[in-house]
Amino acid sequence: MPQSPAPKRSSVRACLTALLLLAPAPFAAAATYHLPSTPQTVHRSVLSPDFAPVLSIKSGDTVVIDTVSHGGLTTGDPVTFFAAEGIAEKDVLQDAIAIAKIPYDKSFGGHVLTGPIAIADAQPGDMLEVRIKAVKPRTGYGVNNAGNGVGAAPDLLPAGTPSSRIIKYDGGRAHFAPGISFPLRPFLGTMAVAPVSAIPSRAPGIYGGNIDFQKLQAGSTLYLPVQVKDALFAAGDPHAAQGDGEVSGNALESSMTATLEFVLHKGEAKAMTMPFAEDRENFYIFGMDHDLDVALSNTIKETAKFLGARYGLTPQQAYSLSSTALDYGLAEAVDLNLVMYATIPKAYFAKKTAYWK
Repeated sequence: MPQSPAPKRSSVRACLTALLLLAPAPFAAAATYHLPSTPQTVHRSVLSPDFAPVLSIKSGDTVVIDTVSHGGLTTGDPVTFFAAEGIAEKDVLQDAIAIAKIPYDKSFGGHVLTGPIAIADAQPGDMLEVRIKAVKPRTGYGVNNAGNGVGAAPDLLPAGTPSSRIIKYDGGRAHFAPGISFPLRPFLGTMAVAPVSAIPSRAPGIYGGNIDFQKLQAGSTLYLPVQVKDALFAAGDPHAAQGDGEVSGNALESSMTATLEFVLHKGEAKAMTMPFAEDRENFYIFGMDHDLDVALSNTIKETAKFLGARYGLTPQQAYSLSSTALDYGLAEAVDLNLVMYATIPKAYFAKKTAYWK
């Protein structure tokens, strides 16, 4: 049988070129960025869709984000503030000194928020998964205020009671007073996508924000329903430790560096009316309102909705399980919206799902 002639070199090259054009593009490796906290990369007291992004990333990328506590910044002179408590000038963050000079609306609060970060292709109706890989202190001290007229028991202390105290820490423990120490629980009090219009940063809501949920430590995940194009994520209000409720009005306010991985889930937030959280052992479901009773009722309803969607429970079954097996707690009782949460142990369910950590 006569053999076909060997293809010309130019024909082989053309075939290879055509195959390469048809092949899918190689997967772009996820990137890691560092976002410092400077007067150019932070804003104060407001969550808004109108701020220009200071960093643009893609789904799957990781950001090592520096955050600065507002503790000690409200006077505009953190060096003098901390010196009164024995903190040397060299131990005050230089970016905190610079940020303290930024004008802001004090009636909105004093939070310092790093960002916003734009996530490519994020649109309303999408869900942003924020994986909290690490949260590490940037200093060896923090500030707590507990005075008259503030917090969940505003009449506990007489007027004029000194409210600010510096609490130092090392080796993973805070040294509250002689003979009293407790473990650090570093986390970010505020993680948010931009709301549809500007609001005070003190107010948590569907966009996340100042939830002050102390279980959002390293190894946990926060799920946020995207509200505006590009999501415009911001973070701040860092804490070295906090008890449930944040009852004095603030925690152990201390600057942190957080490592966050962002994963965008297209179209998966269309039914979401609240953020929720997760770690290896539990799901955490939030409910909010100005009234604590209503916040609890909203949490129960959100929990029933979650249990129905995730595990197929009827509302009656979910209500019964909530009363017989689930714990309801207080995330914070001191901000413009109060936050309750339900803890749903994963071990209760035969149906298992993978988790990143």
